[in-house]
Amino acid sequence: MDRFLIETPHRAQDCLSVVQLLHARGYLTHFDWGCESGVHTGWAVLEADSEAEARLVVPPLVRKQARVTKVSKLDSEALTQMHKGDKAPQSPAALRMHMAFPCWW
Repeated sequence: MDRFLIETPHRAQDCLSVVQLLHARGYLTHFDWGCESGVHTGWAVLEADSEAEARLVVPPLVRKQARVTKVSKLDSEALTQMHKGDKAPQSPAALRMHMAFPCWW
């Protein structure tokens, strides 16, 4: 199974409904919330067979706004291989990481 970061942005007026729907589906405790800080978004990392399957966790109320991103862990060996001889990262995930954090390594 792959791992996916699920982001569920929602309007303040929809907050209680989103939380109640996730609770009813059994996923409430999988999410961390920014709502108390005024950032009406929930985040979770879940395992699923596909992006489409991971998206089904999100209540229909906010499913279209949700962002589902396949994520993976990198180890020091992978980092070394990615930057051996200043080569650009090979995998799409590594390329996105390099673009997001160009000065990171």
